[in-house]
Amino acid sequence: MLALFLALVAVLELARGLPLIPAFAEMNASGLRSLRVIRRSGVSERLKERAMQLLARRLFAASIRAGRLLAVTAAPLLIVLAFEWASGAVMPWQQRLWVMPLTLGYALVRWQIAPALKRRVQPR
Repeated sequence: MLALFLALVAVLELARGLPLIPAFAEMNASGLRSLRVIRRSGVSERLKERAMQLLARRLFAASIRAGRLLAVTAAPLLIVLAFEWASGAVMPWQQRLWVMPLTLGYALVRWQIAPALKRRVQPR
């Protein structure tokens, strides 16, 4: 149970520390740019095709980057689950259910309560 909790804490910390959301936002922006190019009227098809090739490369690079960041973020949890499965020591669902409020409590204290207390205590 402790290993699963620590893995989830690591996932939370990595998700906050790595530029995961900006990577997916970049991928979304690239896709929206592609849609605008396709919908544009008054532009030759040849120019649209060239622009789409460039945008497809950018979208591919952005999706690879976002996928790598997502894999790195999920790696601690996947490793713990793989070791648990390989060792045959699968936790009962009741124990797994207890990990959720512990992890949510950690996230609440770490990113909501602690910063609020820090702002309140700082001298002016």
